[in-house]
Amino acid sequence: MLIGFVSEAATPSAGSMGRGVFYTIKHLSGCYILLGSSKVQRFAHPGVLDLMLKKKVLTAYKLFSEGGVKNVYDYSWVRLQVLAKGHRNEVRLDRCTFNLEGIADPSTRIDLITRRYEAPERRLIARHIRRDLPVVELGGSMGVVACVTNKLLKDPTAHVVVEANPVAIPLLELNKQLNGCKFEILNRAVAYGVDSVTFRPSSNLCESSIIVAGDQAAVTVEATQLSAVVRNRGFGRFNLVCDIEGLERDLVCNEPEAVKNADVIIMETHARLIGEDQVLLMMSRLEQLGFRTIEKTGFVVVLRQ
Repeated sequence: MLIGFVSEAATPSAGSMGRGVFYTIKHLSGCYILLGSSKVQRFAHPGVLDLMLKKKVLTAYKLFSEGGVKNVYDYSWVRLQVLAKGHRNEVRLDRCTFNLEGIADPSTRIDLITRRYEAPERRLIARHIRRDLPVVELGGSMGVVACVTNKLLKDPTAHVVVEANPVAIPLLELNKQLNGCKFEILNRAVAYGVDSVTFRPSSNLCESSIIVAGDQAAVTVEATQLSAVVRNRGFGRFNLVCDIEGLERDLVCNEPEAVKNADVIIMETHARLIGEDQVLLMMSRLEQLGFRTIEKTGFVVVLRQ
């Protein structure tokens, strides 16, 4: 399949399809498809346009309409990297190794291969984490942030990773072993007023949330709270790393005293899940507790007492 951008003048077959730039696909059987400004037009052998080809054309059109030729070029470059490295089972990020075999979501694989996965969190943690203090990490997913963080600590055993999704635990354990990390994994859900939480996790580990139902079978997970984790481990001052898909607002509102003991908070906010007003309320509560924002990248914010 040949994919590219061509002008009307460069494509004699374009005929009356209008002016400007068209997206051209040459099918192996000889079918040409040109994408104009608003629709896909077919000629030659129209019967060979199967579902896979339709998806590719629509993807190209969406990319072009959102960012022009450069957007399509950037996407194609990333896809080529994935194809070139597709045989690999592991990737390296920040001197850590991560397994790719358990990751079915293509976008997550692309982000890992191109080193964009959780990039703001990784940069901000390296810049602001108190390396002499313990870490409580709420929302461990596959363990990329956990492994990178653990390598920075003076005492890597003083690090607890709380992850609600049982589907993520085997990959989290594997990545921990691959990197010789020493953090503790706690398969619990941060929740209040209940002993356990039932939810449907997503097969895409980056999208699993107690708030939004995923595509996997329902699971029931025991609940925990930040105060319980800190008390059980005997932590005094600590670093708080938090990415719990919208439940950070509940954390701040229900456990102000526990949160106040954090020296540094590195948190991803989720206005898309709980609304901008709830994020603003949470940030106001944190300010009342004595925290100030010292850096922000995208949806990730760093706060310090």
